[in-house]
Amino acid sequence: MSDQTGSISPQHTPVFLLTGFLGSGKTSLLSRLIHRPEFSDTAVIINEFGEVGLDHMLVDRSSDADIVLLDSGCLCCAMSGSLQHSLESLYYRRLRKEIPHFERIVIETSGLADPGAVINTIGGDPAIARRFRLAGVITTVDAIHGLDAIGAYREAAAQLAVADQIVLTKTDLLEDPAAAMDLRRELGTRNPHAEIQIGQALDAAGIRRLFTSAETRALEPASAHSGMRNPALGHIFKYGITAQTFHLRNPVSWPAYADWVHAMQRRHGASLLRAKGILRMEDGDFYAIHAVHHLFSPPLKLRRAVEGPQQGALVLITENLSREELEETVALLRG
Repeated sequence: MSDQTGSISPQHTPVFLLTGFLGSGKTSLLSRLIHRPEFSDTAVIINEFGEVGLDHMLVDRSSDADIVLLDSGCLCCAMSGSLQHSLESLYYRRLRKEIPHFERIVIETSGLADPGAVINTIGGDPAIARRFRLAGVITTVDAIHGLDAIGAYREAAAQLAVADQIVLTKTDLLEDPAAAMDLRRELGTRNPHAEIQIGQALDAAGIRRLFTSAETRALEPASAHSGMRNPALGHIFKYGITAQTFHLRNPVSWPAYADWVHAMQRRHGASLLRAKGILRMEDGDFYAIHAVHHLFSPPLKLRRAVEGPQQGALVLITENLSREELEETVALLRG
């Protein structure tokens, strides 16, 4: 069960959002993953089975036609109706043991989707939030055309900006192999808070890493992963999308947190693409913070203390807001 702060419990199934612009290799990546044993305890929500080429892997269908069980053990769910309906359906079918048990859910979005809408659904619907939690956003970026898309389309820029994990795809098509490392560095500059992996090089360890929740990665030593590196760097995309990091070394009081949330909703809600962070509160515990636009999910209490640069780090990904404007509201957290 969850307490009023939304602390993580075994009943909260982690949900990973797999996003990426048109042609970025998102569906190809998913097609590879569903063959892997590391992915066998996963339910995948996709628009239609044909996009992923599953016919040769089908073992069984549930009594409901929109669920397919693959020979790898992975479940694929064709989204019929709303996302809320699909998540609720998976939850109750698992509870009734009509489908095999799964440990996580991966939602593949369309190439033109704003990831904020899906994040809002997971955190904003009370029934969904009681049973599921956003564990991370994975964004695929095409090594050939990805940077051009990010510069030309707001959706691509937003998909990159909110990523917790970036998968650089199609590196095998680059004429110069060294260009992949240059692209990786560029993406690290544009989103300094995401861990980056090369899609072609994904092995068992890389896949497990890809689907490790953001909260769990935050509990690791800073040297164990590349997330939160260069915390002071915020890159300005076209469309004015920035990622700014603020550090709060002292515990935050609950009244101060409530004042900050209210101020963010009132002043900057429309421009807030995503907020994420790890804050130490006045009760001495550490909490994961998540928000999209006006919607702030209940803080999730972590099971142990956070050390290193992740402690007290708050990342605000916004559109057309300066650091000075954000600092005015973050000051409320400092008391």
